[in-house]
This record gives sequence, structure tokens and C-alpha cells, in this order.
Amino acid sequence: MKNTISFLIALLLLAPLTKASIINLVPPIKKITIYWDASLSMKDKDIDKELTLLDVYFQNRPNVEVDLITFSNSVDVQQRFTIVNSNWNDLKEILLKTTYDGVAFYDVLLEDKESDMIFLFTDGVEILDKLILNKITPTFIINSTKKANFKVLIKQSHLSKGKYINLTKIDLKKALSLLNIDNVKVVNVKTTKEVLKMKENTIKREIKENIVKGIVYDSEGALVGATITVNGKFVGVVSNEKGEFSINATQGDILTISYLGKITKEIIVEESPLVEILLSNDENELDEVVVKGEREEEIIDLGYGKIAKKKLGYAVQSIGSEDLPEGRDDNISLHGKFSGVTSYGQSEDISQIVFRANSILLNVFPLILVDGIPIRRSSSVGSVQLTNFIDPKNIAKITILKGLAATNRWGSEGANGVILITTKSSLAGGKNKNSQNTALAKDNDFTENLSSISTAINEKYIDELKEFKTLNEVCNHYLKQRIYYLDNLLYFVNISDFILQFGNKEIASKILSNILELYPQDITLFKLVAYKAEQQQDFFFAKRIYEKIAKLKPRDAQSYRDLALSYQETGYYQKALDIYKKMLNKDYLGVDFSGIQKVITNEMRGLILRHKDKLDLSGIPEFYLNDVDYDARIVVEYNDNEAEFELQFVNPQKKFFSWSHTKAVNEMRLYEEKDQGFNTEEFLLVDAEKGQWQINIESEMNQHKKPIVLKYTVYKNYGKASETKEVRVIILNAIKEKQVLGNIRI
Repeated sequence: MKNTISFLIALLLLAPLTKASIINLVPPIKKITIYWDASLSMKDKDIDKELTLLDVYFQNRPNVEVDLITFSNSVDVQQRFTIVNSNWNDLKEILLKTTYDGVAFYDVLLEDKESDMIFLFTDGVEILDKLILNKITPTFIINSTKKANFKVLIKQSHLSKGKYINLTKIDLKKALSLLNIDNVKVVNVKTTKEVLKMKENTIKREIKENIVKGIVYDSEGALVGATITVNGKFVGVVSNEKGEFSINATQGDILTISYLGKITKEIIVEESPLVEILLSNDENELDEVVVKGEREEEIIDLGYGKIAKKKLGYAVQSIGSEDLPEGRDDNISLHGKFSGVTSYGQSEDISQIVFRANSILLNVFPLILVDGIPIRRSSSVGSVQLTNFIDPKNIAKITILKGLAATNRWGSEGANGVILITTKSSLAGGKNKNSQNTALAKDNDFTENLSSISTAINEKYIDELKEFKTLNEVCNHYLKQRIYYLDNLLYFVNISDFILQFGNKEIASKILSNILELYPQDITLFKLVAYKAEQQQDFFFAKRIYEKIAKLKPRDAQSYRDLALSYQETGYYQKALDIYKKMLNKDYLGVDFSGIQKVITNEMRGLILRHKDKLDLSGIPEFYLNDVDYDARIVVEYNDNEAEFELQFVNPQKKFFSWSHTKAVNEMRLYEEKDQGFNTEEFLLVDAEKGQWQINIESEMNQHKKPIVLKYTVYKNYGKASETKEVRVIILNAIKEKQVLGNIRI
């Protein structure tokens, strides 16, 4: 019996294998899953080739079951079709009606599907996440675009034991052979007139402008995805795989060319038909700033540098030598000399006092500067640094700054206030006999009548959409309309806000995400989209963006702060706490968090106070468990740390103080932001005067080349169960004069 079986096996092994017999060895295909990428970058694919491929395939697989899944930000269609006698018209109709909008979320590909094989139609462009396949079922990746992520598509198809079919490089017969279909007659599939009409690359623009063409490259060759914008017009494009671009611009326009990690360059459009732009590596240096004054102004020395009194904008308290206690040779006491100042430590020495409003912060003691030089200060955990080395008789003036006045100028170092000591020695030889009064800020009465920032969008494309009553009608017109605005950086922001009025957050986010598809290398635009997503309360979308930014900018302090806050908003409280702890413990090597230490400290406290029952608080200092009592917490963030603007805080008594984020006034702050990689500041109203506070804003970004936005967040009852939050996102470019940013009722 064994000999008979062995003989039969030998005959089978020796028998010649014909082509027909090989085909018969291929397992029968009974069920297929088709993933159809419907993101914006797929709008330029060759739909004719893809449909022809499927048509011939179904001629040779006449009876098969197909699960269709079209996806971008979300799954748009999930439907099962039964193909009988090669009739796949219902499936084809759905594919022809597909609209290409948004960014591809590839996590849908990880689902388990009971299929014999998978077809994935995609270009593999990775914006927010990686293209990773479920390796259970062989996946055949089909691409017909020239700007595909070829390396990823080849790798993933190989890992899934499938094939990569590049329809831009091979003909249909070769493509079909990779699907185990040979000796077939290839036919052409004609698309409908509607699809042809929607092919955006064949539609003429309504507005005819001159086309400027160019090439962007660096020392290693062409740069793919460089951003090219026209200054002052919000017009922009990105370079292709050869570094080439074309943009609507006229002679005399200024083009700005930028790329992540490269120094931004500006060129003037001239008569040359082709421009070549070489970008060099960014050495992370701040450009030199030259400030020219128009007239002489009164100058105040506040320790960190001199500043015009007019720019100071807030009231400070100051005493001269005649006000200091007499007969004290050992240390300096300010007992009874300033309002809101109390002793906290072991003596009445100036190093042991606190300013009442800020006594709840980390180190309760203020920063002390002697003749502009900071000295070591006491620590809340026991270290005492007395000022008995200073001769009280040599003191000419003492000035104290509290709250916003201190925080704005010294960041986290000034969180507990600042004491400025000016000695008589430093004034020796000075001509100004009244120097002791120079720290007093006068003329800070607010008398202006300002208008509020308008939220109305006065654009032609919005007026067109207002003519339609239903969401479906609006979306259909948007898809036809957007062809003319693909290079307008604010178009998708405004359309997204308009769509949100219909209550559909999913579509609003999808439209907003098109900015990421069009400008995949611009981190400032990633932040713009994240800010808008948060304003629209799509916190999971914002989280995906912040996760991507953290991967792209791992040495920026802001990346981790934004990620931790995003995890808070989406319910990942322990993950948020773990990030805050690492930031405060300096566990992220090479990242400097000093510029936003105050911000992350407050946010960690707020997280613990609101969600302590959901957190592992082992090892957390008791300080973080103490309640906070802020009248209001104001946080401003901006998508570019070179944004120049000024905030003005007006109290109920119509007295104002200002915080300037400009090179002319606050150059060191801008340098620190660029060096450490952060773009956030917070302002605390503590023991604030009752009534209405007004926050005004003045922008210097009117002529900037691309949208610069500011996210303005106001917290009330911070850290409590009753906490409320108001978020506004403002386009700084659109602010042409000082306007009211918001009002806060205390």
C-alpha cells in the first residue's frame, strides 16, 4: 500500500505542469474587500485606468462578493455588493460618485476582514498617521497618481504578501497579470460626463492671472512639498516630486518659499519665465533687529533692559531711600511699605516676603534684581537666601511688580512678582535727579472707543453658499466651487466654520483637514488646523495633529505641552499626567521647558484637581492637591512664534497695562521662544478688581505672507468641577487696527 502511494506521488511530481494547471492551483477568489482612498490628494488620480482594471478583473471573476469601504477622515461608504455574471454596475456607480475631500486616516485598514484578498486604492500619502496594513490577508495596492508615497506602498504590499500595482508605470495587461489574470482583451471604460466635469485639472480658472513657474532645491537636489506663497494674497502652492511649482502671480509680487528645517527665502517676481530657488539649512538664529526711533521718549530701566514709559503700560509701586526704615544695617525690610506684601519666612528680610496674590504658586518668593542683576532667592522648601549683603543705606529706590506686570516681562521667573533694587552707587554720576520716579507709570488711563473683532466672513464664496438651504446642497456646491480656491489658505477655514452652522462636525473637520493635504510640510498651518479643531470641539482630530507635530518637532517644548493638554481634552488623563511629570522633571533630554514652566505647572494642577479620582497620584507633591482660586486664567497661543502683536488689559477702573509680543519691545522673549520651541503665554487675574475687564489686541501682521492665528482661551473657575472655557481663534493678518479681543466679567 505504501509503495502504491509513493508511486502515485512520484507520478504527480514528474508530470509536466501546464499553465492551466498552475492557474487551477490558485485558491478560488470568492470574497474581496476594496478600500478606496477618498482623501483630497486622490482627486488627481487616473480614474479611467482604475475602473478599467476592475472591469476586466470582474470579467474574469464573474461571481464574487465585494465589501467596499471608502475612507478619508472617516468611513464614508461601507457597503456589500454581490457580483453576478460580471455585472458590477452598482459598485461602479458608487465609485464614480466618490468625492475626494479631507485627509486619509489609515487606521481603518487594521480591521480584520474575512476576505480572500484585499484591493487598496491609495497614493499612500501619510499626513497624520502611518500606512500600516493588517497582515492577515494578501493586499494588492493599486496606485494611479504620480505623487504617491512609492516606498511605503511597495513595502506594505510586500509585508502583506500582496503586490504593488503602479498604474503610472505599467500597462493594464501587466497589472492584470500581477492579479493572476492573463490572456485577456483589455477594454477601455469610459467615465460619465459628470466625472469628466469634476476633473479639476481640465477646468479653466475664472480669474486669469500670470503663471510663474519655478524649481525649489537644496544642496541634495529637488525639494518635494516646499510651500510657495504670494505675500499679502493668501495664495500658495507646494512643489511636486521634481521640486517644480506654478503659481498665480504678477510681476512685482513677492514670493515666499519655505520648507521645514530650511531658511525661508523671499524673491521678487520679474520677467523671467522660470525661477530657481536654493534653500539652505536653518541654523536656528534670530535675525538682527534694528529699531529706529522717531522722537526722544522717557526711558525706564526695569532691570531686564530699558524701555519707553509709553510702552510699559502698567502701574508699579516704588519707594525711595527716604521711605526705608532708619537704623537698619543688617537687612532690608519692606514691612508696611507696599500693599499686598506680607512676611512668609523666618524674618522680615526682603528675601522672605511674598505678594499675597501669587502665594499659591510653586516657589512663593519673588525674583530680586539688584541694579538689573538677579540674585539667588529663597526656596519654598527650606533654602533661605538673605539680602544682608546689601547695605540699606546704599539703596536709592525699590520697585515691586506684581501679577501681569511681573509675569509678562520675566516669564516663569517673575511668576511670584519681581523686586527691583536700584543702588545709589549705580546712579553715581547720573544727570537725572528725579531718577527715583522713573519706574512710575503714568498716563495709563484708557479712553479709546474700540470695535470688537468681527466674526462675519465677507467673501464671495460664502455668499454663494448662503443661497442654499440644505447641507447636501451646500456640500455639492462647495465641491464645484473649491476648484477655484485651492491656493487660498483661508478658504477651507471659512468653509469649515460655515458648514459647522449645520451641526455636522464630521464634514467641517474633513474640509478643514484639506489644508494638511495641500501643505504637508508647514507646521504653522498644522497648528492653525489644530486650533480650529479645538474651537470646533473636535478634540480627537486635534489630538491626531498634536501627535504628528510631536513626532516632527521632538525638541520643541510646545510639542509636549500641546500633547498633554490634548490628552486631557480627550479623556486620557493618566497619559496627560505622565507627560506633565516628565516635563517638570526634565525627563525629555535636550528639551528646555523653562519658558512654559508656569503654564504646564498650572495645567498639571488643573488636571489633578478636576480628575484626581481617575489618576495615580503616587509621588505627586501635596502642593498640586491644593485648590487654586483664580478669578480668570487667560491663555494665548499663536501658530508662529514670530507673530507680532500686543495685548492690552483694561481693568474696571479703565486703567490699562500691556504685554507686547514684538521684536521691537520684547526681542529676548521672541528669541527664547524660537530657541526653546514654544508659543504660549498665560495671564492670571488673581484678587482682581470686580467688574468688567477688557482685553484689546493690536497686530503687526497685516502684510504677512501666510495666515498667522492666535488662539485665545479664557478659563473661569479653573481647576473646579464648574470650570468653564471660552475659545476664540483670531486671524492676526485681518486686524488692521486695535480692536477688542474679549471681555471678562469678574
